[in-house]
Amino acid sequence: MEQNSLKKSDFIITENYHTRLKESTASLLIDAMRFNFALKVPYKSGKNYQYAVILEDNVQQLAKQILDKTKKFEIVIPEITLARNDVLKLREKIELMTTEERKQLGINKSTLWYLKKNLKNNKSFKIYEKVLTKIQ
Repeated sequence: MEQNSLKKSDFIITENYHTRLKESTASLLIDAMRFNFALKVPYKSGKNYQYAVILEDNVQQLAKQILDKTKKFEIVIPEITLARNDVLKLREKIELMTTEERKQLGINKSTLWYLKKNLKNNKSFKIYEKVLTKIQ
């Protein structure tokens, strides 16, 4: 991501002189966050859970503790590894994927169309794990 680090041109200055991210830059940041929150890591029982599920579980435990519904309070935070480059590389792979490559990877025509359409319109999208493993 070093080559794709934020630049001055990724920001705008509002009428009130507030600095904001451009919509396209914010979209990339949100996609990166979604991607990282969807990563699965071993949690408690050793099963793999998404970071988003782990965060929700920890918040629920905190709420139970605050409401005196439990005596035991343990927040478990697995080691966090962020895949900073993956989202941008993944977007680039999808944008540049040809029909021939799609066929070789066994990706459905409509799936690639949906992904490219949302990328073109700077919208977020979901890639199912089965498709994700084929692309990476």
